[in-house]
Amino acid sequence: METDILTLVGIAAGGFIIGIIVLMIVLKMTALGMMVHEAKSPYDFDTTVDTIVTNAEKEGWKISKVYDFQKSAMDAGKGDIGKINVIQMCQIGYAEGLLKKDDTKYVAVMMPCSVAIYEKSDGATYIASMNMGRMGKIFGGDIDRTMSKVARDDRKILGFVKQ
Repeated sequence: METDILTLVGIAAGGFIIGIIVLMIVLKMTALGMMVHEAKSPYDFDTTVDTIVTNAEKEGWKISKVYDFQKSAMDAGKGDIGKINVIQMCQIGYAEGLLKKDDTKYVAVMMPCSVAIYEKSDGATYIASMNMGRMGKIFGGDIDRTMSKVARDDRKILGFVKQ
């Protein structure tokens, strides 16, 4: 009888440990998808970049810089990495509320917001952006409220893409 109980406890503990391991593997596999959105653009590369810049400006965002990674790699004597641009943009009205407070200044590391546009080997143009709504939930409080606004604007700026 005592052996049966020990066997059951051992099986239960083993099952629990295996369950935890499976959960960790699943979480790791889905974490990227939860934090980064990637979507195929209905437009070519240049039109996609122009559309995002125009939409961002319409929503009151300032375009800080558009990085051309392909040009940077070529200028550095490296190979052609293909078309890759990163648009950095800021909505200072949102950023100001977080950057004025000492306890939320650290989120400056995530500023300005970035959107990547790139072509893959299939010839299609893709867009990648951070899931700001989910990011806000991780931090909570004022950061969550601000990131919710950013997420709302992201949906408008990238509204031409099926998410």
